[in-house]
Amino acid sequence: MVNRIFRLDLVMKLITSSKFFIFTVAASFLLTGCSDPQKQAAKILEEKGYEAVTRDLLVAAGAGDSESLIHFMDAGLDINSTDGKGNTALINAASAGQLETVEKILGMGADPRHVNLNGRDALLTSSAKGYEDVARMLLSRGADASVKDKEGWSALSISAYNGHSELVSLLSSRATPDELDDALLVASFSGDPGVINKLLGLGANINARSPEGKTPLMISADGGKADAVRALLQNHANPYAEDNNGQTAANLAELAGHVEVKDLILSPSEWGSTPEAMELAAEREEARNAIVDGTAVEETLAPEASLVSPENSLAADRETAEGTDGALVQNNQLDAETANASVSAAAAAPPVERKRSAAMQVRKQAKEKPVAALNGSTIHSTSPKVAPVKSMILASYHEEPLPIAVEKVDGDRAEIRRLDESGQPVEVAPGTVIPGTPYEVKEVTRKFVSSKEGKGRMVDVSRVKIENRESGATHLLVQDVSGQPSDTYAILTSANSNYRYVVKRGDVFRTSQPDLGVKDYQVLDIRASGVVVKDLATDEVVTIARDGVVEP
Repeated sequence: MVNRIFRLDLVMKLITSSKFFIFTVAASFLLTGCSDPQKQAAKILEEKGYEAVTRDLLVAAGAGDSESLIHFMDAGLDINSTDGKGNTALINAASAGQLETVEKILGMGADPRHVNLNGRDALLTSSAKGYEDVARMLLSRGADASVKDKEGWSALSISAYNGHSELVSLLSSRATPDELDDALLVASFSGDPGVINKLLGLGANINARSPEGKTPLMISADGGKADAVRALLQNHANPYAEDNNGQTAANLAELAGHVEVKDLILSPSEWGSTPEAMELAAEREEARNAIVDGTAVEETLAPEASLVSPENSLAADRETAEGTDGALVQNNQLDAETANASVSAAAAAPPVERKRSAAMQVRKQAKEKPVAALNGSTIHSTSPKVAPVKSMILASYHEEPLPIAVEKVDGDRAEIRRLDESGQPVEVAPGTVIPGTPYEVKEVTRKFVSSKEGKGRMVDVSRVKIENRESGATHLLVQDVSGQPSDTYAILTSANSNYRYVVKRGDVFRTSQPDLGVKDYQVLDIRASGVVVKDLATDEVVTIARDGVVEP
């Protein structure tokens, strides 16, 4: 009896114990299932209509569904996950202009420099659609504005082509001079005069050349973009330059059937003007007068204003981060913290980028300085750290357009062709007035030189000197260099100079500097990309470019 009672008690204990075990296991299972973050996140996503997969992560990003992003991460996805085309959540959000989502994704560790299979990153995709606020955010977080996709488009060039002028202004602050020129050539195809004027104001070369030798004016003329043609002519584009096939802008317009554009190019009285064009014309006139008068000067550079000093670079970067009117860019979606982050990012930019921004600032400030002739001038420096030549930048470059080309030189006679009309070349000699022009031929010189590019091959550089009988100005025309004389000129300046210096080929000037003494320099060449100068004592040659001196 006792044994049966003992066994019954044992059975009851086993039953009770089993129930407790079953209850414990069940409770544990339920608690574990409910507390699994991945499963919880997946369930929340399912309720929102998503699956916890990369495809839907990118869909949510493109739709601006910022709240769901954290659930995708909790569900085990990487914020840098890519779809079959290499796109990420950041690229999708940027492409859709979703500023808040872009900011959140960046805060979650997204890579702003990731490119998809087409070579496009988030900055390029947003720039293609003109999302300036998104581009500004990406740049402040480390996006690379120099990236080009597989078709060669950069953020700047694609925004220029699509007519996004304010975005062009933002991106140009980080562009090299060559990138500015490329953007101008691209903008000339689409023909937006606002973008063209913006790029010219930021330092693009109005007479830049494509691989086919076409200038922006030629491209716009060929496409029949009358407004762009007018804007370029107002800004003193050379209407008589020829491409690699010997065609001028007017020729190209006529061949493409745009007769009204051809007529516009050949009718200067119809071009009109703008305040910017008048300012440029005044600069050109001031430079011409300085050349004619030979107004050489002597000055001592201000030691505290080096071109690449941190103060100047930071000031330039801050202005870049601000609007062109000096007021910090306002945007309902960008708060003061984001704007300050842009300035801080600019201040922390690589030295080359900061130097570029500083050069833009120097060019802008230089517009208020008087023009003096560099030839015969003396420039002193009181600081061993401020080299007069190596602190200079190319502020502007000018071609003097002439509607005349030298076709052939034979002895003391030459064949001349007018570029402002259709007609056959005419033969001229010293004393001849070129028909229909005020130009009188003064000299004809046959000359050959050895070409460095041609590995010693002799090149015909025969010349014809002409004089404008109305103004007295003389020009030297070189055979096969049409639409411009050889006496092009440029304007140099520096942050610590009181002047803008106009220079032409052959100019000689002097500098002095502690520890280095006196140096004499000669200008060897004037190019749109820079002014080539040589130290006459050491034969060291450097190029003063738009961003500063380029070492050999």
